[in-house]
Amino acid sequence: MGFFSGNLSLKRFFIEETDFFKDKERVVANLNNFVFKDIESLPNEESVGWTSPLKVYKPSIEIEETFFGNYVLLALRHDVKKVSPLLVECKVNEIIEKEGLSIQNNKQLKQLKEDIKKELLKKTLPVPKVIEAVIDLNRKTLLLNSTSKKIAGLFLSIFEKTFSILPVYVDTSVFSYIAVGKSGVEKLASLTESVIYDE
Repeated sequence: MGFFSGNLSLKRFFIEETDFFKDKERVVANLNNFVFKDIESLPNEESVGWTSPLKVYKPSIEIEETFFGNYVLLALRHDVKKVSPLLVECKVNEIIEKEGLSIQNNKQLKQLKEDIKKELLKKTLPVPKVIEAVIDLNRKTLLLNSTSKKIAGLFLSIFEKTFSILPVYVDTSVFSYIAVGKSGVEKLASLTESVIYDE
Protein backbone atom coordinates (compact mmCIF):
# COMPACT_ATOMS: atom_id res chain seq x y z
CA MET A 1 0.00 0.00 0.00
CA GLY A 2 1.35 3.41 -0.99
CA PHE A 3 0.88 5.17 2.36
CA PHE A 4 2.70 2.37 4.16
CA SER A 5 5.42 1.76 1.56
CA GLY A 6 6.21 5.45 1.00
CA ASN A 7 5.35 5.17 -2.71
CA LEU A 8 3.29 8.37 -2.99
CA SER A 9 2.06 10.68 -5.71
CA LEU A 10 -0.47 12.99 -4.11
CA LYS A 11 -3.37 15.30 -4.86
CA ARG A 12 -4.54 17.47 -1.98
CA PHE A 13 -8.18 18.34 -1.25
CA PHE A 14 -9.88 20.49 1.38
CA ILE A 15 -12.86 19.17 3.39
CA GLU A 16 -14.75 22.00 5.06
CA GLU A 17 -16.96 19.84 7.29
CA THR A 18 -15.06 17.06 9.06
CA ASP A 19 -17.47 16.60 12.00
CA PHE A 20 -19.18 13.82 10.05
CA PHE A 21 -16.01 11.72 10.23
CA LYS A 22 -15.92 11.85 14.03
CA ASP A 23 -18.82 9.38 14.12
CA LYS A 24 -16.81 6.23 13.39
CA GLU A 25 -19.76 3.83 13.27
CA ARG A 26 -21.62 6.03 10.80
CA VAL A 27 -18.58 6.48 8.58
CA VAL A 28 -17.92 2.74 8.37
CA ALA A 29 -21.63 2.02 7.81
CA ASN A 30 -21.62 4.42 4.85
CA LEU A 31 -18.48 2.81 3.44
CA ASN A 32 -20.08 -0.62 3.67
CA ASN A 33 -23.15 0.69 1.83
CA PHE A 34 -20.86 1.20 -1.17
CA VAL A 35 -18.50 -1.70 -0.53
CA PHE A 36 -16.69 -3.38 -3.43
CA LYS A 37 -18.53 -6.31 -5.09
CA ASP A 38 -16.40 -9.08 -6.59
CA ILE A 39 -17.04 -9.78 -10.31
CA GLU A 40 -14.57 -12.61 -10.91
CA SER A 41 -17.24 -15.15 -11.98
CA LEU A 42 -19.78 -12.63 -13.25
CA PRO A 43 -20.33 -11.21 -16.78
CA ASN A 44 -19.78 -7.65 -15.51
CA GLU A 45 -17.13 -5.49 -17.17
CA GLU A 46 -16.26 -3.46 -14.08
CA SER A 47 -16.91 -3.01 -10.38
CA VAL A 48 -15.97 -0.16 -8.08
CA GLY A 49 -16.43 0.21 -4.33
CA TRP A 50 -14.77 0.75 -0.97
CA THR A 51 -12.57 -1.92 0.54
CA SER A 52 -10.47 -2.37 3.66
CA PRO A 53 -7.30 -0.22 3.45
CA LEU A 54 -5.31 -3.06 5.02
CA LYS A 55 -7.04 -6.16 3.58
CA VAL A 56 -8.42 -5.41 0.12
CA TYR A 57 -9.80 -8.96 -0.25
CA LYS A 58 -12.21 -8.58 2.69
CA PRO A 59 -15.96 -8.31 1.92
CA SER A 60 -16.53 -5.68 4.63
CA ILE A 61 -14.80 -2.76 6.34
CA GLU A 62 -14.09 -2.45 10.07
CA ILE A 63 -13.51 0.61 12.27
CA GLU A 64 -10.07 -0.53 13.46
CA GLU A 65 -8.88 -0.82 9.83
CA THR A 66 -10.07 2.68 8.96
CA PHE A 67 -9.40 5.00 11.92
CA PHE A 68 -5.91 5.75 13.24
CA GLY A 69 -5.95 8.64 15.69
CA ASN A 70 -6.95 11.76 13.77
CA TYR A 71 -6.55 10.02 10.43
CA VAL A 72 -9.11 8.14 8.32
CA LEU A 73 -7.69 5.66 5.82
CA LEU A 74 -9.73 4.97 2.69
CA ALA A 75 -9.26 2.50 -0.14
CA LEU A 76 -11.36 2.36 -3.30
CA ARG A 77 -11.06 -0.79 -5.40
CA HIS A 78 -11.77 -0.67 -9.13
CA ASP A 79 -11.76 -3.97 -11.07
CA VAL A 80 -12.03 -4.04 -14.86
CA LYS A 81 -12.53 -6.92 -17.31
CA LYS A 82 -11.84 -6.62 -21.03
CA VAL A 83 -12.71 -8.97 -23.85
CA SER A 84 -11.19 -8.42 -27.29
CA PRO A 85 -13.81 -7.55 -29.95
CA LEU A 86 -11.80 -9.72 -32.35
CA LEU A 87 -12.19 -12.71 -30.02
CA VAL A 88 -15.96 -12.13 -29.83
CA GLU A 89 -16.14 -11.94 -33.64
CA CYS A 90 -14.19 -15.19 -34.00
CA LYS A 91 -16.46 -16.96 -31.49
CA VAL A 92 -19.55 -15.67 -33.29
CA ASN A 93 -18.35 -17.01 -36.64
CA GLU A 94 -17.33 -20.30 -35.03
CA ILE A 95 -20.76 -20.85 -33.47
CA ILE A 96 -22.65 -19.86 -36.62
CA GLU A 97 -20.60 -22.31 -38.67
CA LYS A 98 -20.56 -25.11 -36.08
CA GLU A 99 -24.28 -25.00 -35.23
CA GLY A 100 -25.47 -23.97 -38.67
CA LEU A 101 -27.26 -20.90 -37.33
CA SER A 102 -29.23 -18.72 -39.70
CA ILE A 103 -28.99 -15.07 -38.69
CA GLN A 104 -31.98 -13.22 -40.10
CA ASN A 105 -31.19 -9.65 -39.08
CA ASN A 106 -28.78 -7.36 -37.22
CA LYS A 107 -30.81 -7.64 -34.02
CA GLN A 108 -30.19 -11.40 -33.85
CA LEU A 109 -26.50 -10.93 -34.62
CA LYS A 110 -26.18 -8.26 -31.94
CA GLN A 111 -27.87 -10.50 -29.37
CA LEU A 112 -25.56 -13.40 -30.25
CA LYS A 113 -22.51 -11.17 -29.81
CA GLU A 114 -23.76 -9.95 -26.43
CA ASP A 115 -24.42 -13.51 -25.23
CA ILE A 116 -20.96 -14.66 -26.29
CA LYS A 117 -19.31 -11.62 -24.72
CA LYS A 118 -21.07 -12.36 -21.40
CA GLU A 119 -19.81 -15.95 -21.45
CA LEU A 120 -16.27 -14.80 -22.17
CA LEU A 121 -16.45 -12.18 -19.40
CA LYS A 122 -17.33 -14.92 -16.89
CA LYS A 123 -14.07 -16.65 -17.77
CA THR A 124 -11.97 -13.46 -17.78
CA LEU A 125 -10.04 -12.48 -14.68
CA PRO A 126 -10.48 -8.84 -13.63
CA VAL A 127 -7.56 -6.42 -13.41
CA PRO A 128 -7.76 -4.78 -9.97
CA LYS A 129 -6.64 -1.29 -8.98
CA VAL A 130 -6.71 0.14 -5.46
CA ILE A 131 -6.95 3.91 -5.00
CA GLU A 132 -5.76 5.05 -1.58
CA ALA A 133 -6.55 8.20 0.36
CA VAL A 134 -6.17 9.53 3.89
CA ILE A 135 -8.18 12.22 5.66
CA ASP A 136 -6.33 14.38 8.19
CA LEU A 137 -9.17 15.51 10.45
CA ASN A 138 -7.09 18.16 12.22
CA ARG A 139 -6.06 19.86 8.98
CA LYS A 140 -9.38 19.19 7.18
CA THR A 141 -7.34 17.70 4.37
CA LEU A 142 -7.80 14.69 2.10
CA LEU A 143 -4.67 13.30 0.41
CA LEU A 144 -5.33 11.14 -2.64
CA ASN A 145 -2.50 8.84 -3.69
CA SER A 146 -2.79 9.62 -7.41
CA THR A 147 -2.26 12.61 -9.68
CA SER A 148 -4.47 11.19 -12.44
CA LYS A 149 -7.52 13.35 -13.24
CA LYS A 150 -9.49 10.27 -14.28
CA ILE A 151 -8.79 8.42 -11.02
CA ALA A 152 -9.46 11.56 -8.97
CA GLY A 153 -12.79 12.01 -10.76
CA LEU A 154 -13.81 8.41 -10.03
CA PHE A 155 -12.74 8.66 -6.39
CA LEU A 156 -14.53 11.98 -5.78
CA SER A 157 -17.71 10.67 -7.43
CA ILE A 158 -17.91 7.67 -5.09
CA PHE A 159 -16.79 9.79 -2.11
CA GLU A 160 -19.65 12.25 -2.70
CA LYS A 161 -22.21 9.42 -3.08
CA THR A 162 -20.97 7.85 0.14
CA PHE A 163 -20.73 10.89 2.41
CA SER A 164 -22.69 13.64 0.58
CA ILE A 165 -19.49 15.71 0.83
CA LEU A 166 -17.42 16.92 -2.11
CA PRO A 167 -13.78 17.76 -1.28
CA VAL A 168 -12.28 20.82 -3.00
CA TYR A 169 -9.03 20.44 -4.90
CA VAL A 170 -6.15 22.53 -3.55
CA ASP A 171 -3.67 23.64 -6.20
CA THR A 172 -0.06 23.03 -5.13
CA SER A 173 0.96 26.65 -5.78
CA VAL A 174 -1.97 27.90 -3.70
CA PHE A 175 -1.10 25.45 -0.92
CA SER A 176 2.54 26.56 -0.86
CA TYR A 177 1.41 30.18 -0.57
CA ILE A 178 -0.86 29.30 2.36
CA ALA A 179 1.81 27.14 4.01
CA VAL A 180 4.80 29.49 3.85
CA GLY A 181 3.21 32.89 3.15
CA LYS A 182 4.09 35.53 0.55
CA SER A 183 7.64 36.08 1.81
CA GLY A 184 8.30 32.35 1.86
CA VAL A 185 7.11 31.94 -1.72
CA GLU A 186 9.34 34.85 -2.82
CA LYS A 187 12.35 33.23 -1.14
CA LEU A 188 11.62 29.90 -2.84
CA ALA A 189 11.24 31.65 -6.20
CA SER A 190 14.67 33.27 -5.78
CA LEU A 191 16.48 29.96 -5.26
CA THR A 192 19.07 29.00 -7.87
CA GLU A 193 21.03 25.82 -8.51
CA SER A 194 24.06 27.31 -6.78
CA VAL A 195 22.04 27.78 -3.61
CA ILE A 196 20.94 24.15 -3.73
CA TYR A 197 24.25 22.54 -4.59
CA ASP A 198 26.87 24.82 -2.99
CA GLU A 199 28.24 23.53 0.30
